[in-house]
This record gives sequence, structure tokens and C-alpha cells, in this order.
Amino acid sequence: MLPSPNPDKTTTPQQLHEEWLHTLPNHTVIIYTDGSKLDNGSVGCGWATFHCGDQQLYRLGEGSCHLGNRAEVYDAELHAIQEAVTSLLTTTAPRATAIICVDNRAALETLQFNKHNHEYARRALEVISDLSLLGWEISTTWCPSHCNIKGNEQADTLAKRGATSAVPCRFALTTKTWLLAQARAELLHRWKTELPLSKPSFKFPSHLNGANWADTQAMWTVFCNRSPSDPPPNITADPCPCGTDLTSSHHLLRDCPLLTPQRALLGKAATGDIQSLEFITAPENTNQLRHFLQTTGLGHSGLIRFDGNHNTPDCTDVSDSDSPEPDFGAFGAFEP
Repeated sequence: MLPSPNPDKTTTPQQLHEEWLHTLPNHTVIIYTDGSKLDNGSVGCGWATFHCGDQQLYRLGEGSCHLGNRAEVYDAELHAIQEAVTSLLTTTAPRATAIICVDNRAALETLQFNKHNHEYARRALEVISDLSLLGWEISTTWCPSHCNIKGNEQADTLAKRGATSAVPCRFALTTKTWLLAQARAELLHRWKTELPLSKPSFKFPSHLNGANWADTQAMWTVFCNRSPSDPPPNITADPCPCGTDLTSSHHLLRDCPLLTPQRALLGKAATGDIQSLEFITAPENTNQLRHFLQTTGLGHSGLIRFDGNHNTPDCTDVSDSDSPEPDFGAFGAFEP
């Protein structure tokens, strides 16, 4: 992959890109690709091919494809590259250097290392290998999108045209990326339905970066009523020793009279209404809540220390390396 002539999308992107084009030797082929997804879920891709001559770009060809409604923009970007390099097999242009300008960094990374064996990327790499045997030198580079770069804007228009086409491409399929996106969306929907006051996200909260995993786990199990003090689903909880309610993490945190002294200290140091779920998730309450949970054992153990005596080391003395790392699973590693 070639270094991009554009460091970002804000530093005179059009000017820098045009200046870079003027430095390319004659007969260099420039390919712009893009993917598009409409509100109705239809996905299309487009590509525009040019060759350089006397510091000018001359059009070689263009095209678009309709990939149905079971793909993502990332997939469309990779398929546009596949179609574009395939067109070079029959072009009349001299075999020289071809540079593919892609505005999707994830697609570029997949072309560099196709670790998930993405079908469109694999097909594109196979064609690139064939072109290399014919004397072509194929490179890629990042190109900022929606910055009035002529070739990129043309590819964007073609991608939208492909998305609205009624004729599906013969390579249209249900992609793994789309399936993962659907699973993520379903999980987020169920998450929000079951915990209406939560803010679903696959990103770890930044304000908990300094907390060890045991403290973090305790906070979220209390938030979800899934701490060691909570009964399993469909099982009636035991009465709390205070005699006023059944045992639950929310009762112990908010109402249990046996924890009044510890709760009073928490109320003085923290902000907000302890009866609300936002109290637990508020970043400004993190350290105070961690101290309360450590002092009482709530969230850490099913044995609550009502007298406030504990031997749990302070979280500031615990190294993150001493706690097991959280496993967010496949969904946590995936980025739209």
C-alpha cells in the first residue's frame, strides 16, 4: 500500500490529491472505488478508471453493481475493487502501474491481510495476482471521501446508481459482515429493551480504564441485578437480614437499614439520586461506588459485611495485570 497523499480529510484534501496526480508518470492507471448503502438496505458499488497523460486524467471505463440488501458498505468497497481490477484484464491501456484509491480503511487493511478470508477480497487478490503475471504493478492508497476529489465523487455517484439498480450482480450474496451487523443490532435492541436506562455500547467505558476487573465486574453485576447477592432467574430471593425486604443487590445498595452508615458515606461523596440506575453508571461516582462495594462486599461476594470491616485491598493498590482480562467476544472486536 502506498502512502496516501492526504494525511486526513481536513488539510486541503482536493489540492493535495491533485498535486499528487501531477507527479505520476504517463500511462499510470488510477482507479477510484466506492460503496453505498441506502436507507432501505440496498447496497451498491461503483468504480471509475482513468489513465494519466501529460498531467491529465483520461477516462478508461466505469461501472456499478447492485449487491442486494444483505451486504454492508465494507463489502461493496471490496467488490468494487474486484470489478475494477477485473476490467484491467481486457483494457487496451499499456500494462504499467495501477493505483487503486480507496476511501475505506478497513477494506484496505483486508486487502493487505485477508485474515477472515473475505470472498470479495479473495477474488480481488486472485485477479491482482493474474495481472502481476501480465506485467501490471498494482498498488493501493487511501483517498478521503466527499472532498470534491473528482474520481472519488464519480465512484460515489456510480455506487449510488448501483444501489438503486433492479438487476443484482452475479456475485451478490449474504455476507458475513452483514450477518454480524444484524446480530449486533439485535443484541443492542434487546439490551436497550431489557435495560431501558442503559446506554448500549461495545466500547469499554473510558472512566473505568483505571479500575481492576474485579471492581468493574462488581459494579455491572449490581447494575444488572446479577450479583452474588441476587437469586437466579425464576427463584424467589431469601429475606434480607434487615427484615424489610428480600435480598437483592439493589435493596442492599439503596434501602437496607443495616448498611445505612456505609450508604451515608457514599451519599456524601457521590452525586445524584442513589435510587436511579444512572447513579451506578455516572462516571463521577465510580471511585466512591467502588469503595462502597469493597467495604460491604456487595457485587464481590454473597456474604455482605454489614459491620463495614473488610480486608479487601484498595483498588488503587491492585495492578490491572493481576486481574483476568475481560473477554468481549467476537462482537467487541468488530467495527462498522
